Amino acid sequence: PILNTIQGTVSVYAERVAGGRYVTIDIKRLAAARYGLNVSDVQQVVSTAVGGMNVGETVEGLERYPINVRYPQDYRDSVVKLQNLPLVTPNGARIALADVAEIRYEDGPPMIKTENARPNGWVFVDIAERDLGSYVTEAQNVVAEQLS
Repeated sequence: PILNTIQGTVSVYAERVAGGRYVTIDIKRLAAARYGLNVSDVQQVVSTAVGGMNVGETVEGLERYPINVRYPQDYRDSVVKLQNLPLVTPNGARIALADVAEIRYEDGPPMIKTENARPNGWVFVDIAERDLGSYVTEAQNVVAEQLS
């Protein structure tokens, strides 16, 4: 509540910069190489299964729509199911994605925003009965003194 100590502060809203959940897939390069797979082979399967792959385009009048193919939701809606995604090696063996990748949930930002290639999070402040210039000057001083 640093800004609450500054006279003229009506309300403060800070964007969430934490609280997102992500699925991380780290490819085990040596394990993949043992099966004759390289990183791009594994990435291709993950990309197609989870994100989908455009395989064509449909034309309806003047409009064009992509045709996207991916695995059904029930094949990819949990880490356990992703671990069991099948891969076919160059010699025809069928293995699970977990044999060549570590798959886990990780915490991160709910949305990544940047400005001039620098990550940022915004704080919105409403002020009343005070001019903006003096408020900003005081806020900068308070933040510099109280925030490490």
